[in-house]
Amino acid sequence: MTNQSTSAGRSSPSERSPDGAGTSDRGRRFRRLAPAITPVGAADIAAGLTGQRRGTGREEFLGDVTAFLDAASAGTYTSFRRALCACLSELSAVDDADRNDVLIPAFCSADFPEAVDGAGLNAVRYDVDAESLALDAALLAEPPDGDTLALVAVNVLGYSSEMERLEAYCETHGIYLIEALGYAVGSAYRGSRLGTFGDCSVLNFQQGKPIPVGGGMVASRDEEVAFTDDGRESVAPNVTALSGYAALGRPRPYYLYSRLKTLRDRLPGSTTRHSTHPESKFDVPYAPPFATMSDFQGAIASRIFDRIERDRRRRERTANEYATGLADCPHVSQLRPVDGLTDHQHVRYPLMVDDPDLRDRIATALSSAGVESSVLYDWPPIDADRFPGAARLQREILTLPTHPYVDAADRRQILRAIRTVVGDTEE
Repeated sequence: MTNQSTSAGRSSPSERSPDGAGTSDRGRRFRRLAPAITPVGAADIAAGLTGQRRGTGREEFLGDVTAFLDAASAGTYTSFRRALCACLSELSAVDDADRNDVLIPAFCSADFPEAVDGAGLNAVRYDVDAESLALDAALLAEPPDGDTLALVAVNVLGYSSEMERLEAYCETHGIYLIEALGYAVGSAYRGSRLGTFGDCSVLNFQQGKPIPVGGGMVASRDEEVAFTDDGRESVAPNVTALSGYAALGRPRPYYLYSRLKTLRDRLPGSTTRHSTHPESKFDVPYAPPFATMSDFQGAIASRIFDRIERDRRRRERTANEYATGLADCPHVSQLRPVDGLTDHQHVRYPLMVDDPDLRDRIATALSSAGVESSVLYDWPPIDADRFPGAARLQREILTLPTHPYVDAADRRQILRAIRTVVGDTEE
């Protein structure tokens, strides 16, 4: 894609990032790109406070998602772990066969096994295709164990599996299908929205996701598996956390935040984990009934939900430039989504680097250039004999930022940094 500028030397409006930065390489100091962020502004915070005062924000958001996913019922929770635990607990309660196994990917967040354990169930791993991040099709070749309650389809980084096959498999064998939409809300597979294939969908609203207001949600398409916020206490609004997220997400404020965080992390005993979740997701009892999200969160979430397609298009532009710029880069390959996936959210852009040491060198070079990349689910080590696809992903994946604050100059700098490291290796 050719960069265009005005005769006065300014970048065209289409090439300016939301924080006003243009494509010039001048004045790039004191900027740092977060690994993933969805913009939240002052107007969103104000709307959240209004929604909290009126007591309408959460119900409005529940209505938005329920209609979008053709769900029969939905409920909100203060973290994704609690949402998934509540979903599994309800499925277990209505299951006549008293089954205990829940199938989850070998390559996924620790949230999944923790929530399964919290529901008093047993997590059973399946492998993942390292080329597409889809469920390994070998799983579908054999019937599930008789103790299998549910299969969780995790759309890691928004990459889907062949959902029609998963839906048919679960229906044939009488097990529940749960769709985890953390990175994939708004995406579709073969014309149907992700979240409309399974019995239930579990949404994650932690920072870095398409809707980063904190908390989670379960939406059910099964009339016999119902969720509601009625009768549950609402959590206090997370005004400070979301205001900080809104204020510090842009590259210059984020630079200051990252410097202060680095200094704080060097202090003895510093173990603070920042999150937009209104309650910590760590070291908490899984004891229903869980609290609901606040009206403050719901009102902001509705606004972000309304512009999710706009944010998706902005991220897609950056993802396309990475794909083109690294198409012939040695030692670096790119994932291929399953056929039929559309409206990919591109919350982060994943690369596969064929040497872990080279991956570390690329990450270091990007950090030196003011760009935070990230590996995923790197602990505990995955058994390569049992789960070769998941082990390869753990060993090779590196994600690049795609959020709307990444501008044209950032994209050039990122591509240059990667190619320079790889070029040094080739020499």
